[in-house]
Amino acid sequence: MSKNALQYCATDKEIYDALMSAKQKINEKVLLELAKDRGIFYSAKDSRDDLVSAISLLPHDYHDLNTLLEQREHSGRQEKLTSVTLPTALTVEGIREVLREYIEESPEDEKVTQQIKDGNQVVANIKYSDVDYGKTRLVQRTPKEASIEFHVSADKTVIRMPANDRVKAIFSKLKDKLDTKAKAEIPTIRIELGEFQSSALRTEFFTSLIRDLTGFSLKNVTSVKVERLPQEPEEDELDLDDDQEAEVAKEEALALVKNVALKGETLLASEEYQSLTRKGFFITSIIWRSVLNKAPQPMVEFEAAFEDPVQGKGFKYFVRGAYRIVELQYTKTIRPVSAEDKETYLGIIEETAAKVIRELRAQAQARAEPQGEPT
Repeated sequence: MSKNALQYCATDKEIYDALMSAKQKINEKVLLELAKDRGIFYSAKDSRDDLVSAISLLPHDYHDLNTLLEQREHSGRQEKLTSVTLPTALTVEGIREVLREYIEESPEDEKVTQQIKDGNQVVANIKYSDVDYGKTRLVQRTPKEASIEFHVSADKTVIRMPANDRVKAIFSKLKDKLDTKAKAEIPTIRIELGEFQSSALRTEFFTSLIRDLTGFSLKNVTSVKVERLPQEPEEDELDLDDDQEAEVAKEEALALVKNVALKGETLLASEEYQSLTRKGFFITSIIWRSVLNKAPQPMVEFEAAFEDPVQGKGFKYFVRGAYRIVELQYTKTIRPVSAEDKETYLGIIEETAAKVIRELRAQAQARAEPQGEPT
């Protein structure tokens, strides 16, 4: 069997389950079109259940199954991204050589190609299969596409990739090959908060990130999520339900970022900040909108979060889209940004996040230093 060739032999029950479990993507209109493509016309008055029952009993060859699965799996949703910085000067040709080695060894359900972009970027394009054994056999294997981007500069290389386990595992193998080629383990720099055991500093990471985003002015914060560090309850603390307490903390966090980042209030003086800190809660995820400080001044919506909030690991981020100015006001519909703008905005998030981490580290060290004796 040739590499990446996937063979399907599905029963009517598996086809029925696949169609029934995709109500939003395969509605009555799509079902009627699938039947019409095969020269079969059902009544528009037939219920979805009746259409699924009828279509699942039809014979399906390889092409028919692929068409069905493509309809079921189609989604414009994009994954959040993460990045790793290697503080060393890699070469484009060295990265390409490592990719060629990996391509030779890659498993059967992976197809990897590479390309050079803008002279100083190497992009590994990956097609792979994501397997979920909790689903029916026909839809266990989902085809996915991803890119690992190597941005090479004079003193460092930034690797940007989707924040999922499969792609991160592929990068880990590539990193091992880079280490072997360099005959030494290349250090990796990640955006992480694990070193900060203060819930206050973790919250400050997000308030500083959205306020200090280079080239942007913060416009609004639309959503936050919170988590708490493990701690012993205080004797006089109200015995609230965990979900209720988390919801209260979420509302306080939203008020906090609006007051601090939007109104310029001092973080330490904020009542919400004091309440969150006392309870051990900190911000772990945020969605915000910022206006670009140059024409045509789009209002861009960003998202940033940590996959493992308590450990402060797995920083991931995304450009959700932008609102344009039409007739002196912003549109109500968010639109995708161009590939060029997205590249620029992602780089700004990475650079600003790294800068905030350095500032928080200096702040934490200053607090830890013993104060001199008064003279």
